[in-house]
Amino acid sequence: MVVKVYGPVKAACPQRVMVCLLEKGVNFEIVDVNLEVGEQKQPQFLSRQPFGQVPAVEDGDFRLFESRAIIRYYAAKYADRGPNLLGTTLEEKALVDQWLEVEAHNFNDLVYTLVLQLLVLPRSHGGAW
Repeated sequence: MVVKVYGPVKAACPQRVMVCLLEKGVNFEIVDVNLEVGEQKQPQFLSRQPFGQVPAVEDGDFRLFESRAIIRYYAAKYADRGPNLLGTTLEEKALVDQWLEVEAHNFNDLVYTLVLQLLVLPRSHGGAW
């Protein structure tokens, strides 16, 4: 079965999921969600991701959202494929969790603000502020 990844290819969080799936050799398809017109806030998408954010995945009947939860899930589900993304010892697993937290709380927020202010908002306001 092919995993469906909901979100735009160019968005950072869906890319995080796609990289994990590629590393694990998992077949997937992208289901584009047009953020510029607000598709992520429509009822059909909200049934997959109640906060209206990307990505979300469907793996058969199983649905999951939040990119870091998704990558942990696939790294564990396909532990026998590709590189070990979770670590094998307790210490290695702790280091993986540590760096996922660092990325989530120190890098992601800053990059999100930059992208929002430099790319998204200028487009949505016709470049006029």
